[in-house]
Amino acid sequence: MTPTPLNGRRVLDLSRFISGSVAGQLLADYGAEVVKIEPPGGDPSRAFGRTDHGSIYFRAYNTGKDSVELDLAQADGQQRLEQWLADSDALITNLSPRALVGLSLDWPRLHARHPHVTLGAVTGYGLDDDRTCFDAVAQSESGYARLNAWSDGTPHVAAGYPVDVLAGMQLGVAVGMALCDHLDVGRLVDVAMVEVAASLLCGAHGIQAAETGHTPTGEGNRDRATSPAGVYPCRDGHVYVYGGADPHYGRLGDLIDLPDVPAGDRVGRADQLDAVVADWTRQRTVEQVCAELGALGIPVGPVLDLPQALGLLAAVRPQSVAATQPDGQAVPTHPTLFDGQRVPRRPAPPRPDAGSHGGGR
Repeated sequence: MTPTPLNGRRVLDLSRFISGSVAGQLLADYGAEVVKIEPPGGDPSRAFGRTDHGSIYFRAYNTGKDSVELDLAQADGQQRLEQWLADSDALITNLSPRALVGLSLDWPRLHARHPHVTLGAVTGYGLDDDRTCFDAVAQSESGYARLNAWSDGTPHVAAGYPVDVLAGMQLGVAVGMALCDHLDVGRLVDVAMVEVAASLLCGAHGIQAAETGHTPTGEGNRDRATSPAGVYPCRDGHVYVYGGADPHYGRLGDLIDLPDVPAGDRVGRADQLDAVVADWTRQRTVEQVCAELGALGIPVGPVLDLPQALGLLAAVRPQSVAATQPDGQAVPTHPTLFDGQRVPRRPAPPRPDAGSHGGGR
């Protein structure tokens, strides 16, 4: 059974697009009543990536929520938001610091009016910096796009909006922890996307840069720490092979006649080692490579597209990624199991009726 430590807590989700919405989704997963505050016409993400069941972007990050429409440019909408805040425990948002000030939702004024409310904000650079930031901008400014560069040095931005998602998860966890503290006073939770990208996406290389002023150059699909490790061609596709660390290197070397290279020297000879592996994989199918290397305990996997990946996951983790409803709508599922059961999720709410404003608890 899923733990619900946030049961009885109400969170207002004044977010647009992804990052803040992920935070609200996470809080809803663990018991909070999350109310999405949408502008007239609905959240802008409702217009993107539409299928017969609506926007894939809105539906991906807003499960488990209720929704109301408030026009915060009008006095009536602001008054209704104040009524909601009086009866809520937290407000999460990814609006800019300037927008929060314009709505009188900046921390000093919000805290003065509603001292019990926790404010959770995800912005590009923190609440003291009003510059506009999007996921790809954060990847670029954090150093990640260069760390993730192709082998010719061309910076590469990752798909899937990883900074938005990670920043939203950080915000959701932090706000959830604040609410679990059961204090009588709200907290200010401040998450910056560029910092999230530099610390989480860049990982250990952030420490390396802080200590040495240096980070590895772009290596494409190669591993930065050892070799051979990367994506290799097969007769009918590609595989990822991780064969650089001991004892994998010895087993792989016995199979395909790799030269005897000490662990500390392998990255420097990556071109040579990759060529040996690629010559071997190129003569075989993906299935053959995975079978032979898997039998030796060498980490290996086929490079799949998403439909193929969903088919693979369905066999080992039923309802992975999405659960299909009777009407054909795919509802995103939580990737964590508690006692073998998935966290239950309601589909994202439909667009609220114009003028809807809900009520109390």
